[in-house]
Formats: sequence, C-alpha cells, structure tokens
Amino acid sequence: MADQRKLKKSAAKAYDKAEDAVTDARTAVAEAKRRAKKLAKKARPSVKPLENALDDAAAGLKDAKKTAKGAGQASKGASSTPSSATPAEPRSIYTPPLPEVDETTVQLPDGHDAHVDLHAQTLVALRALARTKGITNVSRYPKATLIEKIEQA
Repeated sequence: MADQRKLKKSAAKAYDKAEDAVTDARTAVAEAKRRAKKLAKKARPSVKPLENALDDAAAGLKDAKKTAKGAGQASKGASSTPSSATPAEPRSIYTPPLPEVDETTVQLPDGHDAHVDLHAQTLVALRALARTKGITNVSRYPKATLIEKIEQA
C-alpha cells in the first residue's frame, strides 16, 4: 500500500507540473501575441504609397515624352529644316559636374615633366613623390595632408 500511495503522490505531482507547464505555455503565447501587436503598431509604414507615387511619376514622364515627340513631329511637318528643339532624355537634363582633379607637375627620372593626379596615387607613391620634392617626416602624414604638402612644395 505504501508503494501505491507513493505512486499516486508522484502521479499527482507530475500532473500538477504538466498543468503548470500548459498554463505557462498559454501565457507565453498570449504575451507573444501582445508583443506582436505592439510591434505591428511601431512598424515602419508600408512602401505601397511610395511605389504608387513612383509609378504615377513614371507614367507622367512617359506621357510627357509622347507629347514632346508628337510636338517634335508636328514641327518637322510644318518646317522643312530639321528641328533641334526636341527634348533630351530625362537622365541627360541634369549632368552633375565632374570632380576637380588635383594634378601636380612631376619631373620624371628621364628629365620630362608629367602631370599626376594626386588623389589617384597610393600612399606609398605619394610618400615617394614627397621625398623627391624634399618633404620630411612623410611617414607621419595621412594621405590628405600629404597631398596638401606636395601641392605646397
């Protein structure tokens, strides 16, 4: 009988632990749902409106091209001279300026002068160039400072 009591007692404990585990799992699921709802509120807005605006702008650009093309053909029919008033491609309307090139004149070992783009040179090449120009402590300077020193020399 004592063995049967122990078995009942351990079975009751196991059942209670299983019930506790089930309730813990249910609370964890409820907590996860609550957090997911909270994160959904904080989430970034969807990009659908932006995509729609982009599509509308692209459609407007195509319509503008068609009208410009039609106007160009109409002006060609009206005059016998070729028209240079046709609009350019949208990408070619604005062309950003090219970056300035810092060139310096370097005397080559054979005696000729050459123009060198300093920003395209490696740090080792700049150090060698600085040494030929008579600049000291070249190993301590970063690339930008070295370029400035070479331009000043």
